[in-house]
Amino acid sequence: MPEESQLQICGLAFLLHRAENNPTLMPKLLLKGVRYLKFYGQLSFSRRPQTPEAAVDFCADSPVIVTQVRSEISELGKLLRAHAPMRSLEIGTNYGGTLFLLCSLSPPGARIISVDLPGGRFGGGYPRRKIPLYWKFPRNGQRLRLVRADSHLPETRHQVERILAGERLDYLFIDGDHTYEGVRRDFEMYSPLVRSGGMVAFHDIAPHRGDKDCQVDKFWNEIKQDYPYREIIENPEQGWAGIGVLFMP
Repeated sequence: MPEESQLQICGLAFLLHRAENNPTLMPKLLLKGVRYLKFYGQLSFSRRPQTPEAAVDFCADSPVIVTQVRSEISELGKLLRAHAPMRSLEIGTNYGGTLFLLCSLSPPGARIISVDLPGGRFGGGYPRRKIPLYWKFPRNGQRLRLVRADSHLPETRHQVERILAGERLDYLFIDGDHTYEGVRRDFEMYSPLVRSGGMVAFHDIAPHRGDKDCQVDKFWNEIKQDYPYREIIENPEQGWAGIGVLFMP
């Protein structure tokens, strides 16, 4: 049996097991199972969205969630369409919304890498039952690699380099460890893999009033003056989100 089918069965069996041990959860877990199967079918047979807005709408009421401000992720999506990255790396996949957007808006034949830490402090660690959904994201000859590991480990960077096979990244999206040291380390470790003219994007550059440990804004404000950059923040007072993009010299 293909690994994809095994993971689907295991995921549904896990939901049924939880429902059996807690009957009060049955309606909620059955709804999750239905949403999962419905979205898997849409990924398999429906026409893929062609715009950032359509990609966000495609994920509505699905197990793949876009935890972004709509206007901000739409602007980032327009940059992706314009730059047409053939080799991309996303650090921090979590619910899968930005990974779906990246696959939807990247050109045919693109190579896309996701690095996500199981049990990560800032929402990392998608459950294994979602892997078959993520494997359905690539289309038109695209190739997706899911690396479930700590982006800060040297061996993780080595694995990314092996996947790239000597080529450079066109696009790097950093949305993993949101501490100052964490985001700085992701930038220092992986931005050298980005080609001249490529893009490095950060999520959560707006000040986070509710989480003092989220300090992406501090690092962003220190580094942005060293590069051509674009800031995408719908409302400076929104208290979360915000996307910053560096254009590598």
